[in-house]
Amino acid sequence: MKILTTILFLFIFYFGNFSNSQFAPLSPESTIQASVVNINPTYVYSPASSEHSYCQYKSYQIYITAQSGFSITGAITNNTNFSIEKEFQKENSYMFILATQYNQNFGINYQVITFSTNDTIDHTYQLTLTCNDFQFDKLNISEYLTPIYLYSSFLYYISLTGLEKSDQAVGIRLKNSYGSVIVTGESRFNYLLQIYQFNQQNITDDLDVTFDFGNDRNISFKLKSYYSQFNQVDLPTSHIETFYPPEILSTEYNFNQFGSSCNPVVQSTINTNIARPYQYYFFMYSPIYSLPIKGTKGNMTYIGSIMGGSTLVTANGYSSIDSTVYNPNITDLNIPMMGPTSTYLSQENTEALINSLSFYNGYQYQGTDLFLYIYGVTVYQSWPYGFYSGNNANYEFKTSFNRLKETSPTASNYFYIGSSSSNIEIYQSLTFPTKVSTPPQLISYRYTKVSDYMYILSLKIESSSGVRSINTYSPLNAFGSGTLVSGTIYDGVFEIVGTPDQLLYVSIYDQLGNGKDYNPGDVISIDPLVIFDLPLEIKFVLNITNFNITFLKNNLDLTDNSYNIMYIDFNDYVPIKKSLSLLLIDIISFPVERDSSDSDGMIVKLPFKYNAQTKKYECKFIVPKNNMFGKILYTVFYGNLLGIHSNELIEPLIANNTILDNQGPLFSSFEKIGNGSIISTTGTIGWRFNITDDLNGFESGYIKVMGSIDSSTYHFNFTIDDVIGDKFNCQYQILINITQPCISQEYRIIKVILFDTNKIASRFYLYTPILANAAILNPFLNLLNKGIDITIVPFECSDSTLVDSKPSLLSFTPSTSVIDVGATNRTISFDFSFGTSTSTIKQDQLPIVYINSLFSGLVECRDTILISYNNVEVVYKCSTELPIGFGYPNQLIFSIYGIVNNGGYFYGYTPKDLSTVTSGYYANTTYSFNQPTIKSTDRFYSDDNDLVLYGRGFSNVIQVNIVYRDGTLAPHSFPPLVVYESSAIKISGIKSTNKPFDITFSTSDTLTSNIYTVNPIYFNATIPPTPTESPSPTPTTTTTPTTTPIPTTTPIPTNPPQKCLGNPECGGKTQGFCSPTGCICYSPWIGTTCTSQIIIVPQPSINTTNPNVEIPTDNIGQSSETNSEESQKMIFKSLISLVSLRELDFNNKEVNNYKFDQWIYTPINEFKNQYFTTVSNTNITATLEWFNQSTPIQFANQNLTMNPSSIKYTIEITEYQFKSSLNQLQLVMAASLTTNSNDICTLNQFGNTSTGDDSNYLKIQIENHSLYGRFIKRAIIDNTVKSISNVLLDSSLNVIDSSSSSLQSFIGITIPNYKNSIVVDPDFSVLIDSKSASDEDDSVCTKNNSGLTTAQLAGIIVGSIAFAAVIVIATVYAITKSKKQKKFEMSINNKLNKLNNNK
Repeated sequence: MKILTTILFLFIFYFGNFSNSQFAPLSPESTIQASVVNINPTYVYSPASSEHSYCQYKSYQIYITAQSGFSITGAITNNTNFSIEKEFQKENSYMFILATQYNQNFGINYQVITFSTNDTIDHTYQLTLTCNDFQFDKLNISEYLTPIYLYSSFLYYISLTGLEKSDQAVGIRLKNSYGSVIVTGESRFNYLLQIYQFNQQNITDDLDVTFDFGNDRNISFKLKSYYSQFNQVDLPTSHIETFYPPEILSTEYNFNQFGSSCNPVVQSTINTNIARPYQYYFFMYSPIYSLPIKGTKGNMTYIGSIMGGSTLVTANGYSSIDSTVYNPNITDLNIPMMGPTSTYLSQENTEALINSLSFYNGYQYQGTDLFLYIYGVTVYQSWPYGFYSGNNANYEFKTSFNRLKETSPTASNYFYIGSSSSNIEIYQSLTFPTKVSTPPQLISYRYTKVSDYMYILSLKIESSSGVRSINTYSPLNAFGSGTLVSGTIYDGVFEIVGTPDQLLYVSIYDQLGNGKDYNPGDVISIDPLVIFDLPLEIKFVLNITNFNITFLKNNLDLTDNSYNIMYIDFNDYVPIKKSLSLLLIDIISFPVERDSSDSDGMIVKLPFKYNAQTKKYECKFIVPKNNMFGKILYTVFYGNLLGIHSNELIEPLIANNTILDNQGPLFSSFEKIGNGSIISTTGTIGWRFNITDDLNGFESGYIKVMGSIDSSTYHFNFTIDDVIGDKFNCQYQILINITQPCISQEYRIIKVILFDTNKIASRFYLYTPILANAAILNPFLNLLNKGIDITIVPFECSDSTLVDSKPSLLSFTPSTSVIDVGATNRTISFDFSFGTSTSTIKQDQLPIVYINSLFSGLVECRDTILISYNNVEVVYKCSTELPIGFGYPNQLIFSIYGIVNNGGYFYGYTPKDLSTVTSGYYANTTYSFNQPTIKSTDRFYSDDNDLVLYGRGFSNVIQVNIVYRDGTLAPHSFPPLVVYESSAIKISGIKSTNKPFDITFSTSDTLTSNIYTVNPIYFNATIPPTPTESPSPTPTTTTTPTTTPIPTTTPIPTNPPQKCLGNPECGGKTQGFCSPTGCICYSPWIGTTCTSQIIIVPQPSINTTNPNVEIPTDNIGQSSETNSEESQKMIFKSLISLVSLRELDFNNKEVNNYKFDQWIYTPINEFKNQYFTTVSNTNITATLEWFNQSTPIQFANQNLTMNPSSIKYTIEITEYQFKSSLNQLQLVMAASLTTNSNDICTLNQFGNTSTGDDSNYLKIQIENHSLYGRFIKRAIIDNTVKSISNVLLDSSLNVIDSSSSSLQSFIGITIPNYKNSIVVDPDFSVLIDSKSASDEDDSVCTKNNSGLTTAQLAGIIVGSIAFAAVIVIATVYAITKSKKQKKFEMSINNKLNKLNNNK
């Protein structure tokens, strides 16, 4: 009976656990206890895909603890479809992995697992798993949403009901349809169907779709066509094609590809009210939808590439389908081959561990790129890297790389060189001494949410061989030792910053190549038990039906960028800590269809911020101008990789007023310069071209030219500021100088990139294929009929001789033999030289130093400078900054490539070559932790106040320093708001600005970070869009920078018409002319009579005590600081200073007067310094900037020009507590001019300028020297342009200094009552006058010891955003007559004139 009871108990226990699909003990847990520790373990499965008749089981982690004195000696399972192994053990804690070996059929699958212990007792557990087929009869497509068009396909949200809980993530196989099905994770619309519609003959017909569930079980249903949602009148009824080149359809015309994959192009103009009408190009069983590039609603232009045997399919109306086959005669571009021979892998006999690989190539090289794969790191390189000796027709390629000391027996190490354009492929297996070691071990981890969509993943890792790399979301994105924040690579903490979709798992590799993966649910520690998992906010799932979306603006006008805000309001609850982001997928913001190479820089997920007051999530975004009409598509992402596309259940974003420009700038003409020239001594070759872009306008360009024999390389970068004309139609030329000795060859354009103001690019690559888009991106689109020959300029040298003579390497000296790659300053420089006794080096070809690391790739030192060049020696210098952690803890090795001689050969020098002249052919690396380095920031808009910065070494940061480059804000020094781990800092209190500002950190141990410049993205959702600039047929030069206009709320005063002065009038016809506003001067003349010129003097000495500037000059206009004959000449000194801040009542009576005593000095850069003081809790910041050359600036919506040798005072005043709302402020400045002579004449003038800038001017003159000031009658007050007044104060203030050899004045700029800030922008210039002060009627002349009449000069520039006063010191050359004689003659002349006038 006892035996029967026991059997019955076991049966019930056994059966019950099978029924409940539990993992449970079958024997008493007397000495051990086991449990499955997977997160949310699955015991009931469905097929992974609908057509499968089996399940794919997961692995199970079984955690076991044994009592003291007991240990587990083994484990087995009775199911041969599974295996069980011990993963790791720590004392009495064990982790076993139970893994399936095969797919499991439908039904119940159970097994008994037995663990053996040292007490010889077997402990058994049972695990029951179930594989269920779909309940097919319950499955049904219950609803779907109106489709959207995205990237050549149509997306349908579909609701498939009848699935069991275990079926929710099952994949669906499409049958007899073109497309795919994606699991959304959403509860209602659980699948997203992506369909290509090109097989439809009637575009409004329903689509027949079938889901395949295997065994002839199908779910067939119909979906409404994308086009059925439109009215028939919206569908196009006609289309007109334009071909490039026009002759392409002629059977007698043969087209040679214009670069790799650059085929002919056809543009279709379609009268469509649908943004994406039904049109595609069919080639080789693959449809390519035409790309919209220009036009408006009702008149759109689309573009596509024509290949041999391609078909253009276009729909007209509801049912008519046009299908046209094109068979042009196309000759593919002959891409140069690379045929490597004599490949040789060697181990260099050097102190540093180096391998070298070399081969010879006898095929013509023409600028194709290579990529190298070493130890799992891919490096993309172009000429000259590796080109060791020869010319393009025959050369040796040789490269060196770091050698491993030892490797894991399981690691696969090889060296690979490849090129998609030249079909080269070299594979070399690498062998090294092996060492057996355990993989890296993740000890603990922590997710820290930093900002709305950014996290820090902290990882504590132990590795006996040292950590090499960490991957968290892609094998192609590895983080190296630069993420180490404490400890060592053997036992340390690493911090990785990323978005939720970038921190999904952890893969760790050590220096030997051993790897270990950790996915969510994996156990990483058993004592204590730690399981790797994602934070809840990353796993958050957003349902379509539980939230609402609204916008700040809709029905957008996209004639300019549209600044907008999206709001998400949750219906049932507010997930405050969730991570949401927005991705605009309109055709401009999401350019993958046009140009996939633009994707990395342009596709940006924008984070939402939670607003606690409105209880909504908010996201700022900018819709680019000149976009597609209709719906602006977007995707809201949540959690890690999931997103919801804009659909009919959420509010659409509509663009109504817009003209599309989705095409980059194009060449309209392209002419050769010096084509076929014969060079006897010197010559010039190149190209002159016109660029057109009729809406967005041209912004910048890049052209790369290479020599056909010696690979001489020329890089040309140019912007709209460099061209002739405007951004819609401009001209530029690129020139290359040729000098003897030289060799005859061709120079070829191999790369062109042109950007418009919307960052849309046109691209040309001679030999690098970019697939089907190459043709439609080609900037030579309008010139295809001219052929690729227009990109080639041949020339001949009269004495052309190929000379193979390698220059001798004389020296090579790095700046250090040990570099700290964890330091804030990681700059390394190199000095090197070559002998030229046997080979002359081409001067305009600068060599490049390459820095190779073991696992971090390589760094190029490209900013090479030619120090000296003669017949004996050529000396170079270059410097570069290494990435954080670069190469650590291994060696860095150096090489040089790109030396080109005048005889048509190029050369390189490997580390082995360098070792013959120096021991500095390599460097060792160290790594410090505590030095702060700023690397990046969150996206920062101009109206934001908080900012998160990312980098390393932030743990001890105690102070943040901000310097605003435009000088409009006071310098900030304050503690950080929050420090996150060692890698992020949040700061607050940043004032609104659209100008760059610099940030540095200071630590408690007196370390200072690098200077990091933040470039705010202009954002203003409240201002109306401004009209776009219209194309102008007349070229004009654009030099003045433009900014977004500042609102103007009060009328700005303009100067009254003035009489033209001077004799001759306005200095004569060569110096100026008379206008209704007065004299307008020709450069370099200046002043009311156009008789003064700017004096060019060196930058004055910096005053580190206060913002006073003294500029000494002599009587011929030189700086007395640099004049060796100073003692023999008259010396003039100009002094500008800030005196005080006055509060005035409504009667201009002084209420308060705060004199400036102590200033805090802060240098900004070579030409700019800043001074800070505080009076009455008001901050005053003076930024002094020296201008060496004429510079255009903009202030208060007005374009101004800073003269050379001028000093600009930018003064900021923050909020001031007025005694009365009727009071006003006045900033007082003093200006003085002194000389070392007492026998002088002086002149003081104050009035209105005549140049149209609506300003006051002040001019104080002693003899032939003038201190000239311009005071603008406007200011930026509380971010609004308002008028101000400038007044002389000599009658109300005491003159600072008065003597027979000096002249001084006060001037005040009076500022109306304000709340937050004010900006005023006067400037001063130093002039050379053609008349001395003694020649003027109102001058005052004195002898020795006599007093001078003091003229008054003062400038006030106030503002919390910016205040600028510019003072330029000008020397005036006077006539050499005696002063008394001049006065006498002038008096007689005046009397004679009066007598003549009275006749």
